[in-house]
Amino acid sequence: MKTLWLIALITWLVACAKPAGGPLAHTFDNTRIASVALDSKQAVTQAQQQYDLALSQHGKADEAYRDAEVEQEVAEHQAARAVLVSQLVATRVNDKVQPTTDTAALARKTAEAKVEFMRARREWLRKLENSTFYAVYATQAKLELERARVAQTNNLAPAGFDLTSFEQQLEQRRGAALTAAGETQKEQQAAEAKLGAWNELERGFMQASGMKVPSESDRAVIEWKQATTAAAAPAEGAPEVKNASTTPPSGDHAAPAAPAAPGAPAAKP
Repeated sequence: MKTLWLIALITWLVACAKPAGGPLAHTFDNTRIASVALDSKQAVTQAQQQYDLALSQHGKADEAYRDAEVEQEVAEHQAARAVLVSQLVATRVNDKVQPTTDTAALARKTAEAKVEFMRARREWLRKLENSTFYAVYATQAKLELERARVAQTNNLAPAGFDLTSFEQQLEQRRGAALTAAGETQKEQQAAEAKLGAWNELERGFMQASGMKVPSESDRAVIEWKQATTAAAAPAEGAPEVKNASTTPPSGDHAAPAAPAAPGAPAAKP
């Protein structure tokens, strides 16, 4: 009975394991190629820079995902008081328009749409945090391969060295990163649809309330454009998912990509 339980546990763990996850199986000691001239190690230098960039992008994604929990909770708190707050704001902005049952219903729907977007946005950030972690592994695999190539070219490789294992490792890690990036793209598209719905409802509410101030969702559209543009620029060596949508759900807003902040990959279970 105990044996059957162990087999079932192992089977479950294997099924849940992420492809190509965890530390690399094949790494190369950089000190072996320390004597090689820098001009002959340009590929290594470039791979190191892309690995550092991938770490930076993952650190930013991890921070954004953690911050999103608080932002979602704030949106849920606001939704619970949507009608009262919206009526107060509308009255202060335009005292000629009195709140009605219709505007109250619009306020409630708008607040609920915001919550739906914030939840979808957080799920996208969770996937982004995960896919950028895979990109870190992919760029590291590229770095280890370039080091191994330099060693082989300069006859500095250890006994029993096999370059093929490094090449296969890179292929495997790139494949896993591509799969994770595809999942992230799907969540991005889902969140964009939620943002578009919120933006449309809020504009309708503001028009019905006679409010002419900039809407919160319009600002969110601009911030979304910034976030998705930055996320759509993978480090070299990490796979790129084509046709990723970075178009704002509504309006003609445009904003430059935000620079990635330094960081390091969080430990995975």
